[in-house]
Amino acid sequence: MAAKTSVKPAHPATARPAAERAAAALNIGAVFTPAKWAEFAIETYGLLDAWLGGKTVFDPTMGDGALLAALVEHAKKRGAPVASLPISNLFGVEINGASHKKALDAFTAHYNRDMANNFFNGDIFHFGEKKFDILFGNPPWCNFVDLPQKYKESVKPLFLTYGLIDNTQKLLLGGSRIDIAALIIQKSIADNLTENGKAVFFLPLSLFLNDGAHAAFRRFMSSGTSYNLCSVYDFEGLDVFQAVTTRYGLALFEKRRKTPPETPEYIPYFRFENNSWIERKAASHKPGAPLLVTADAKSAGDIPYIAIPADAKPRQGINPCGATNVFVFNRYESLDEAMCKVDGAYALPKKFIFPLITSHDFKSRGDPVKWALLPYNIRTGKPLTQAEMDGEPALSTYLHMHKTALSSRKGALIQTYIKRGLWWALLGVGRYTFSQYKIVWEAYGKASFKPQLFCGNWQANQALHAFIPCEDKAAAERLLGTLSHPAVERYLLSSRMGGTMNWAQPGRIAAILHFKDD
Repeated sequence: MAAKTSVKPAHPATARPAAERAAAALNIGAVFTPAKWAEFAIETYGLLDAWLGGKTVFDPTMGDGALLAALVEHAKKRGAPVASLPISNLFGVEINGASHKKALDAFTAHYNRDMANNFFNGDIFHFGEKKFDILFGNPPWCNFVDLPQKYKESVKPLFLTYGLIDNTQKLLLGGSRIDIAALIIQKSIADNLTENGKAVFFLPLSLFLNDGAHAAFRRFMSSGTSYNLCSVYDFEGLDVFQAVTTRYGLALFEKRRKTPPETPEYIPYFRFENNSWIERKAASHKPGAPLLVTADAKSAGDIPYIAIPADAKPRQGINPCGATNVFVFNRYESLDEAMCKVDGAYALPKKFIFPLITSHDFKSRGDPVKWALLPYNIRTGKPLTQAEMDGEPALSTYLHMHKTALSSRKGALIQTYIKRGLWWALLGVGRYTFSQYKIVWEAYGKASFKPQLFCGNWQANQALHAFIPCEDKAAAERLLGTLSHPAVERYLLSSRMGGTMNWAQPGRIAAILHFKDD
C-alpha cells in the first residue's frame, strides 16, 4: 500500500493483497487477554457504562473477540439480560481467519447474535476510516524486523504514513525495532476513532519507556491527528500474560484535534506495590523522550549541566555481529615487540589486539582477562583496506581462515561492509574506539550507575557497556565526577529500566547531555 488514501475498502474481507492473505494464516505477535484483565480494563476506564450509554466500541485486532465478549459478560454480571444489550454497537477486525470464525461462532452460540456485519476478517491496515467512539484492543506485540517478509514489505510504507519514521531507510536501522503495536495504535486512532474518543490498549511498555525506536510514537501525532496519553497501568510483577517476558501494561489515550497535543504536567502512572495500585507521576523531559516515573512529578530537573564536545557522544562497545569466536580471545602471550599469540594458537600483530572490558574489570582493575581483534586503521577508525590487509600477512592468513563465516553474518548494517568487500569489519568501531580515555559504564541488566575511567586501549563490549570517548585525561576526570552525581542515577531509575537490557544505553545518557562544538 503506497499511501494512506488507498486504505479505503468498505469490507476488509474482499480483494485482500497476497501479503495479507499469507499473514492471515499466522498469529503475528498474538498475546490473548485473560478475562480477569479484560474486566480490569473495563472497570478502570468505565467502558461498560459508556457502551451501555450508546457508545460504539471497536477492537482493531480482535482475535477471537474476547475483549468485546468481556463487555457483554460484565453487563450480565450486573444483571442485564443479553437481549437488552447493545451488542450491535460492538465491532472488530481480525486478520487470522480461524480466530475470526471463532469470534463469530462464540457470539452466535452464547448471545444468539449474528455478527457478520460487525466482525470483519481482514487487516486493520485495509479497513478504511469508519469511526467509532471507543477503541479497545490488545494489538500484536512484534517488532518490524520479526514480521513475515511479505507482510513486512506490505506495511513498510505505513510507518511513514502514520508518522513513526521520516524515511523507510530507518526501518533498516534502529527503526527495525519499532513494534507493530505502535503502528496499529497510530492507524486506528488517526482513522477509526471519533474526535474526543477514547482508546484503551494493552501494550508493551517499551513504547513509553525505551529510548530510540519509539521516540516518534511518543510525540502522539499520527497522520496529522494529535492525541494525548492520559494514564498508564504498569503490570510489572503481575502474571497477566503467562510466559511473556516483555514489560507490558494498559494505557488510555484520548484523541484531540489540536496541534501540538495538549501536554499535561505529568501523566498518572500506576504500579502494583504492596498489594495495591499506587499512583506515580510520569513525564518526559523533552518531546519524544522516554517517560520518567517518579513519586513527585520531578523528572530530570536536578541533573547537573553536563557539557561535552559534539564528537564525544555516548557509544556502545565493539560488536562482532555473531563472530565473537573470531574476534575475542581468552588468552594472550607476548612473542616479541611486534607479535603475540592468542588462545595459545594464533600469532597476530600486537597493534590489532586490544584488552576487552569484562564485568571483572569494573570490580578489580588488573591485567585483562579477554582481548579483542580489531583489524582497523587506528588513525582513521576505518576497516583496513585490502592493500593494508595484504601488508599484514599473519593477520590476513588468520582472517581468511574464517572468511566464510565472516561473510555470512546477518544484519543490514554489517552486510553493507561485506558487500563492499570488507568482510572483516565489525560494528561499533570508529575513531572514538581508539580514544585513550573512556568513561565506561555497564549499560545492560544493571540497576545502579557506576561509571569508571579506563585509560589506554581498553575496549567496551557490545551492548553490555557504553562509553564516552575522551582525549584529555583531566577532562575525562571532570566528566566522570559530573556523571557520578546521584541525580544521574535517579534519572535512570525513573526510567523504570533497572535490570533490563535498556538500563543505561547510549541514547538514554545522551538525552541529558549538552553537546558543544569545540
